[in-house]
Amino acid sequence: MNKSNIYITILYNSALPPNQIQEICAGLEEEGVPFLLQKWDKAGSFIELGREAASRSPLQVGIGIDQNGDLCVHHDKLKQEEPYLQDSLQNGRTLGKNAARLIKGLPLSI
Repeated sequence: MNKSNIYITILYNSALPPNQIQEICAGLEEEGVPFLLQKWDKAGSFIELGREAASRSPLQVGIGIDQNGDLCVHHDKLKQEEPYLQDSLQNGRTLGKNAARLIKGLPLSI
């Protein structure tokens, strides 16, 4: 986690242990983009969490993770029901890298 004033917000369902999202954080760190982890105690889908995370992020990009391990990258200017990317925790590192690449204006990683 980085406390700078420029970061991607990651909102995750409070039922998920933080260690389950380490790969997402590692992907962001590999690309050198700061992030802020925040627990979400309310019910909500990963898309709703992603949209809320994007609205909280100074970069307008957020990652939402629901209790089932489904996740997405969302941008504050996209429609709520249309996240930029979505996947599951098993591909968290790639999703984290691609969230960072979105910020940096680089092509997505496969």
